[in-house]
Amino acid sequence: MNHLTSPILALDTGVGASAALLMPDGQHISASMINARAHSRELLPLLANLLDRKSLAWADIGGFAVGTGPGSFTGLRVACATMAGINASLKQPIYQLNSLVMTAIQADVQTPVWSLEDARSGLVYTAEVTGFEVATTSKCLSWDELLAYPPADFASSSEVPVDLPGWSQIELKQCREQSLIAYALFAVLQQPTSLLPTDACLEPLYLQPSQAEKTYAENHS
Repeated sequence: MNHLTSPILALDTGVGASAALLMPDGQHISASMINARAHSRELLPLLANLLDRKSLAWADIGGFAVGTGPGSFTGLRVACATMAGINASLKQPIYQLNSLVMTAIQADVQTPVWSLEDARSGLVYTAEVTGFEVATTSKCLSWDELLAYPPADFASSSEVPVDLPGWSQIELKQCREQSLIAYALFAVLQQPTSLLPTDACLEPLYLQPSQAEKTYAENHS
């Protein structure tokens, strides 16, 4: 059963950029782009194109779903600002999605799995995921800190830059757009709209400072 009464527009920039338009009739469509540097100038056209394909206007959208991280500082900031800007006058509910859960969904397994995404600079974003739920708090760790954890099955959208003895990587069976659609549908079903934010404030889950903040700290240490 679809459970949608109106179209839902979904966006995630945790890995590249993926967008989806969820329709009440079950005919969902999606699109993506790889170039993370193009987020600021291409996200809005990417979303607008989905609406054009279904002959919809922004006012037809009944809710939004957005991946709030963890992930790239710039990607998350632009995604949240884009969705908040679109919704500023519409005042529709916003479903906030964890980008690490989306990676785990791509693995399409029924057992708990760790989601690992390279945060660069020797760091990794990680959380244990069961189904569509985060079983442990999302963290940004060093790879050495991660190695202190018991080895487990893990999913990642990119090549892991270090050896993880005892850990077993699960092949991703779904593309990012498929996991975005599945996760957004789950969120719509599980979260009453009366409890969701409709204002223009979305809080990205950065977990680490921006490059500007790192540079400032280095220069003033």
